[in-house]
Amino acid sequence: MRILLIIDGLYELFFSLQGELLALGHEVYVLHLDPTYLKKAEGYAIEPLSGEVCDLVFTANIFTSEGKHSVMSLLARYQINCPIVNITLSHPVNEIEKLLHRFDKKKCNEIINDLKIIFWSPCEKATEEYRRLGFESIVSASLGLSSKNYTLPFLRWNKPETASKKMFHDNLTTSKKLGDRDFSNAEIIYMGVLPGKPDNLEPEVDLLARSMVDISVADPTISRMDMEPFWSYIMSKDPVKQPEIWFILVNAYLYYHARATRRVFVHRLKKEFGKRFLLIGDDWIKDNLDADPTENILSRGQLYHNIPVSVDFGSLSLDTCFFPRPIEIVKNRGCLLSYRRYDSEHYFQENADSLVFDNPDEMCEKVEILLNSKETRDQCRDNIFNTFTQKHGMRDSIVKVITKALSNTF
Repeated sequence: MRILLIIDGLYELFFSLQGELLALGHEVYVLHLDPTYLKKAEGYAIEPLSGEVCDLVFTANIFTSEGKHSVMSLLARYQINCPIVNITLSHPVNEIEKLLHRFDKKKCNEIINDLKIIFWSPCEKATEEYRRLGFESIVSASLGLSSKNYTLPFLRWNKPETASKKMFHDNLTTSKKLGDRDFSNAEIIYMGVLPGKPDNLEPEVDLLARSMVDISVADPTISRMDMEPFWSYIMSKDPVKQPEIWFILVNAYLYYHARATRRVFVHRLKKEFGKRFLLIGDDWIKDNLDADPTENILSRGQLYHNIPVSVDFGSLSLDTCFFPRPIEIVKNRGCLLSYRRYDSEHYFQENADSLVFDNPDEMCEKVEILLNSKETRDQCRDNIFNTFTQKHGMRDSIVKVITKALSNTF
């Protein structure tokens, strides 16, 4: 089967995807949304691309990318008319937010079906929320992690037999240098944002969002999908307005949840470890915290690999612990220490006792253990890499998603 892969950010995810598609015997044609890459690749095409030769498309941000080189413009330019798999890197409801500003649920479903789109959601709970709000054409499957990257050729069909060992490479050997900044004293790293408070929250919404956060902090394994007060409130409203109400309440919840979790964790790490803790993010100055701006960081992968401990406090969009940031940390052979989510035991398995924490005290205790023993740290690093690649590889998810996409009745 011939599969068109349209890349938009988070390149390591697409590197893994391309390699696994080739290993499954498919031909892959790669297009990059970044105009810089498209310009560099001009004249590089050795085979023309047209909708007639495509059996399936994999992409991301299909409704959120904009401009001349957006996903939708590329699909129109090449007259692509085959099923499309859109990987939801954020919550699937957020993926269609622009549609929801213009159309009701019924029309949104019709547009998605007419375009032959199936959403690939990495979070089971987010998938359940999407369906409960009345949206269709979605499949839940882990993003997965491939142990190898593939050297991406642009604007050409790549056949499985060309995927020799020579064409695979170690990601770390090709990563960019860290630039002029000296990170040699850093021992713990976190990259993330602190969201701002939504405007004009109604008292009822504000109170409900706070109470939901109290539940979640008391037990991090409880997802928003399983909070009955949340759904009782949404379902009590006019069905036409339910998606809009969902956005309002979720944004309030995420604000308070981030302040009760990642803000608390960051302040505790700053207090306990001082300059040994490297915080990267553009929004922390609002909270009077010293942080490096993301624009100054040339290679996240090198930082994750070289700094002893990489902490993760969960996604703002998804409840799962297995989303692009922790996958990137592990892919770069970083030592991941993760805040517990509902599926942490499933993904971390025997590593959960060492690499998953429930509260600030437990986080600091486990950071100390990892920092004080390189042997323990290296063992944890190897264990989680092997678990993520061998037990949560991408191949099974790809097969599941392709089967769903090709069998879906549009």
